[in-house]
Amino acid sequence: MAQHYTQRITDWVAILSETRLPRIPTHSIDFDLSPRDLAEQVYGDPALVLNLIRDVNAIAPRHFEGGIHSMEEAVLMRGTGGLQKVIASMTGAQDTLNADNYRGYLFTCERAIHAACQARRWAFKLADMLPNEVFTAAMLRHSAELAMWIHDHGAVMRAIHEMAPEPTYASEAEYVTLGFSLGELNQALAQAWKLPNLVAESSHSMAADTRSPRSWAVGLAARLAALARQGWEHPEMKPLIEAISELLEISEDSIQEEITAGARDASSLLPWKPVTFAPLLLGEGEEGSVDAAPNPYLSHGQAKGGVCLAPRLNIFNRVRNELERRDYSRSIEKLKIRNEPAKQDDAVLNLAMSGLYDGLGLSRVLYAELRPDRETLAAKFVLGATGDPLFHRFRVDISRPSLIQDLMAKPAAVWLQPNRFDRMRGRAPAPLIGIAAGRSFFLASLYVGEVPRGIFYADRHRVDNRLDETSFKRFRRLCALASVRLKELSK
Repeated sequence: MAQHYTQRITDWVAILSETRLPRIPTHSIDFDLSPRDLAEQVYGDPALVLNLIRDVNAIAPRHFEGGIHSMEEAVLMRGTGGLQKVIASMTGAQDTLNADNYRGYLFTCERAIHAACQARRWAFKLADMLPNEVFTAAMLRHSAELAMWIHDHGAVMRAIHEMAPEPTYASEAEYVTLGFSLGELNQALAQAWKLPNLVAESSHSMAADTRSPRSWAVGLAARLAALARQGWEHPEMKPLIEAISELLEISEDSIQEEITAGARDASSLLPWKPVTFAPLLLGEGEEGSVDAAPNPYLSHGQAKGGVCLAPRLNIFNRVRNELERRDYSRSIEKLKIRNEPAKQDDAVLNLAMSGLYDGLGLSRVLYAELRPDRETLAAKFVLGATGDPLFHRFRVDISRPSLIQDLMAKPAAVWLQPNRFDRMRGRAPAPLIGIAAGRSFFLASLYVGEVPRGIFYADRHRVDNRLDETSFKRFRRLCALASVRLKELSK
């Protein structure tokens, strides 16, 4: 499927730069409360949180470089008069949006509040010094999605949800529609709007090992908020619960109770009965059918929609030519937009991953790098598996005999189909079994000269979107070319 829009991320930032989000209906503020209690009421509306931070940034003196990290700070800086001014400038969502967009906008607000409440609980358990900064970041991680419900009568968001009501396939639908993920756009908007650094840091799909526990908590909370409507039995809930359990050092037997407590916190902030996380509250007085009306934006636990990324030979050839010409300018520009160090090694790796993802239509791509101990492969870059803990936490001990150890013994590329992989299952490390999940996949070891550097993994998310010989040959060729360029840079 072709992209619906051709603007680059920088174009979208310019388009959305003046967007002002509308207020949630029935959300009220009691201006006679103490600053702390007043701030807690402000947290009940993601649009008000975003607009208040942008208002403070607009009037803050130039020497104020720390930025606003919580509503307590914003309320103290602007006072009740400043807060009233911001509220008065905001229109109501019901007056701004048509019925379909209004519904989608409120669901996104609800998910933002839910993610924020979960992340703040976890921050307290991790003895975080500023738990409300984590709360704010988790809430504002949804800013791009909220802005897209406003832009062009919500055309982008409707296109995404029509293709993939099931959040499992959201990243493919976002890419098909925009050419990048909403997480990447959120990161760019966070930088343009001078939102807290934690918002930008946690918005883009990066491996867990490259992030702080705070941003990892925000990412997991956003993932939980996206999957919650599908309920506890959704197949992607199990690895998510395992990741949250590991983060908080709580047994998996107790983690469900902790998550339910976070859902209760979110419910107390909402001016309506929860919809997107209602299954997490079942058995606590919540009815099983909280959303009886037809709802195109929620799949109710059934895998619906989902798109296949089409191979685009023109992009593959462009990436290959850029590697052959040693032209890393586009890749470096992407790294700068993501606010990442623009190292040439990373530019080569990102360029190769773009060729696999954008060019070959391999919708889930992982690069795992050999750690300094020379015994551990750990995820470094992820494309197309945003928020999936199995990809972000991918880690393999190659000192133990396994299929991965064999692959890392020399430069090689393999294509493993399910029937062949099942025969080797006893030698496959659990992290590889987890991410493959019965799919056909490509693997390639990456060497720099005579030294092993890492591996590339790639597959197609939908099991019915099969790999083919042509894609494998191009996968192998691109990985080998990246190896050659990294060797040159090492000199």
